[in-house]
Amino acid sequence: MVNSLIIIILLVVVFIVYHFLTKNNKKLKKFRKEWESGHFHAASESFQTVSSYWENKKNIKLGYDGVDQLTWDDLAMNEVFKKLNYTQSTVGSEYLFNQLRDINPSLVQLQNNEELYTLLASNQELREELLLILSGLGKRNYTNSSSFFHENQGNKIKHASIYILLGVLPIVSITLMFSSLKYGIMLILGSFLLNTIIYYRNKSMLENELFAVSYVAAIIHAAKSLASVKHPEFTRYAKEFKQQVQPIKKVLTLTKIVAFGKEGGGEFDFIFEYIRILFLLDFISYNKIIKTVSNHKEEYRKVWERIGELDAAIAVGFYRKSLDTYCTPIFIGKEEISFGNMAHPLIDKPVTNTSTLGKCTLITGSNASGKSTYIKAIAINAILAQTINTALAEKWMMKPSFIVTSMAIQDNVLDGDSYFIAEIKSLKRIIQLIEEEKPCISFIDEILKGTNTIERIAASAAMMEWLSVNKGINVIASHDIELTEMAKHRYTNHHFRESIENGEIQFDYTVHPGPSLTRNAIRLLEILDYPASITNTANGLAQHFTRLREWEEIGKQ
Repeated sequence: MVNSLIIIILLVVVFIVYHFLTKNNKKLKKFRKEWESGHFHAASESFQTVSSYWENKKNIKLGYDGVDQLTWDDLAMNEVFKKLNYTQSTVGSEYLFNQLRDINPSLVQLQNNEELYTLLASNQELREELLLILSGLGKRNYTNSSSFFHENQGNKIKHASIYILLGVLPIVSITLMFSSLKYGIMLILGSFLLNTIIYYRNKSMLENELFAVSYVAAIIHAAKSLASVKHPEFTRYAKEFKQQVQPIKKVLTLTKIVAFGKEGGGEFDFIFEYIRILFLLDFISYNKIIKTVSNHKEEYRKVWERIGELDAAIAVGFYRKSLDTYCTPIFIGKEEISFGNMAHPLIDKPVTNTSTLGKCTLITGSNASGKSTYIKAIAINAILAQTINTALAEKWMMKPSFIVTSMAIQDNVLDGDSYFIAEIKSLKRIIQLIEEEKPCISFIDEILKGTNTIERIAASAAMMEWLSVNKGINVIASHDIELTEMAKHRYTNHHFRESIENGEIQFDYTVHPGPSLTRNAIRLLEILDYPASITNTANGLAQHFTRLREWEEIGKQ
């Protein structure tokens, strides 16, 4: 009988060991395939979750700029983030999202993680060991785990001492049984009834908090594992994890108490449930966990941010490997952006461009010729250069600056803003940044297109003049060719062009020096077989205005 029991135990141990070994082998196989191909399947994550670290930081830092929401949306940075997000944990996702938004021009060069990017990209053995630990931490929505090291977060349960007293009451009841069985039984039944009522009345209040706390414990457990990594190049990080985990590791034991009997599937789970109810273990342990983390916020913060940094660094290395071309940027003090064969990160097989843009640049060109894509590509690369030390170009030089855009303006029905009101509010952000004397690169697409022609051109020219005499780099795209003449002493002109081949318009999507000399709107109408009366009238009106600089009354042609 004893021998049979020993054999059964050995078989169970072998099965468990085999399961974990094969599980890790499957993960390693997956990681190697992804790293080789440059493709991965991203886990589904809510925007609220990935942005929570950024929001927590922003809310406690007055005057915090970074990449604001309008700029983020204009540049479709959520899509850029998704392409980059080869993180294995929610901590990594939140850290990387914050990293892409947390531009501080005065610290750009101090925050350079290039050494870490290079290490984790080149050292496969170390990278894979970290990937296994980070994937074990995994991704879990709505935990807001960074809130636990911010002020006024991770709220304790009110009147915690009462829960402790009620939790001790069953023990007192059992002790009382030795001197008075009758009163001891009455007290233990009464305490069980009372604690059951309290437990189920307050359980829903605590469930979300316990869900979040369980991920905090998983973070601390991952940090313990990272402290055990033996690679020589990781020694500094391992020592740091060991030091920071020491005062908060009792959270792991407390979390096990909270999870007591919750795994499901066991024959005695209902007994464990009653034990947790009788002694109010969930409430008492939760409060102890919150107290532990609250008393060691700085240690928990360092653990959290270091895990995020490592996870995000692997993601950056993975992203770089997936690119045909990238470079590390050079930062200069001159108000200039210079790049060679720059690509847009969201376009497959993009046409690349090479330019040197000074303080003020005006981009003109026909519809669909590539103006918007070009300036968006510059803006996105300017963000990536300053946040992950990576630009999709053969070379990249710029002055560290805040990046702010005014592009995809929309009516704001809820606020009652018309297109034009929304547009001038968007432009006012740029003015405010410059008035605050913050280094700034602004990108404006179709300046003031929401109003009539005369006032649009007059106001656009006035704003371009103001931008040119104040600090900051400005890149403006416009259809208004009049601006190329009005601003030629302040702005360097570049343009995009097209050609007509076999009755079709062809674009080269390449920027050229000088102002645009062509228009294609009427030609597009002709190609799409609009009635000849419309296109002939349009051509006549355009030629009349070009010749005399005044509009002819319709119906007189």
